[in-house]
Amino acid sequence: MPESRLAGTMHAVAQAWRRIQGAGRAERHSLLADAEWEDISAALAQARQIPGQFAAARQRNAGAGQSPLRGRGLDYAQSRAYQPGDDTRAMHWSLLARTGRPYVREYEEEHASPWHALVDVHGSMLFGTRTRTKATQAARTATLAAGLQAALSPQSCLSLSLWSRAGMQARDFGCGLSAVRNVAHWLGQQSHSPPELPAADAEESLLALRGWARRLALHRPAPTRIVICSDFAWLDEVARSALWPLAAKAQMLCLRVLDPVEVDLPDLGTSAFVDAKTASEGGLQAGVQVRQSFARRARQREARALAELRGLQARVAQVLTPEPAASLCARLLELL
Repeated sequence: MPESRLAGTMHAVAQAWRRIQGAGRAERHSLLADAEWEDISAALAQARQIPGQFAAARQRNAGAGQSPLRGRGLDYAQSRAYQPGDDTRAMHWSLLARTGRPYVREYEEEHASPWHALVDVHGSMLFGTRTRTKATQAARTATLAAGLQAALSPQSCLSLSLWSRAGMQARDFGCGLSAVRNVAHWLGQQSHSPPELPAADAEESLLALRGWARRLALHRPAPTRIVICSDFAWLDEVARSALWPLAAKAQMLCLRVLDPVEVDLPDLGTSAFVDAKTASEGGLQAGVQVRQSFARRARQREARALAELRGLQARVAQVLTPEPAASLCARLLELL
């Protein structure tokens, strides 16, 4: 099937699916409604009741403050007797001189490690056919990740950037669970536009991404953990080069947010569509051959995205828009 005919499939599916479900025309609405925050709060409370998973995540975040950093930090904790194989650079020479016995210094990792999330709510993130749009699910996922980070490491400083048609908006929220509530409140004040509005220029979006990455890399203290919630439709070689300096210095978690119909095209019969790029109208017969071709292209896109993100040494997970907060929270615990 020609690539040009598939270009408008997403818009066709969205319109037809909303007619079937009786959802009506999309309207401007809050990124994070009060009901969504209630689900997130319940999921976070439930996660703390899972001793195995929560304890394992804390063990992976060493230090008295359960810092996400790994390896030796700069805070001296104590000295212990030297054992064969210990790094001699950590030798406590003054204690050796006083006691005549070799000791090495032990360090705790940085406690107040900065954490940052990028929530993509522009372009194709405005698409959604079931329950919510990808933009809303990205906001929910970032809030859940912030809540888990605050629970695992209360000293972590939380910040977030919102990538919309207007560009990048960045905010610092402080530390602890009160900061997570501030994140949810701020996202609840944000609204996103329906897909019918014209999308931002691709070059303009890329400039916004490069500026965000440059500012974040120069920020002091720089984040030690970065979470990106997006469908990564914008990911190309230039975008990867912008993200690379961040991925080289921080642990990066990329959560690829998709709608179910982007993975498996439903059987909708003949559907009218409008190409979002060219505004041309047409019809699409979503038969078996079309759905198989669509599924094959979806798998190819997924494989390319995974390869590019893993090339950044990032952890990658897929998030579907209908996924409830409880199961999403459990999966995030395994990734932190």
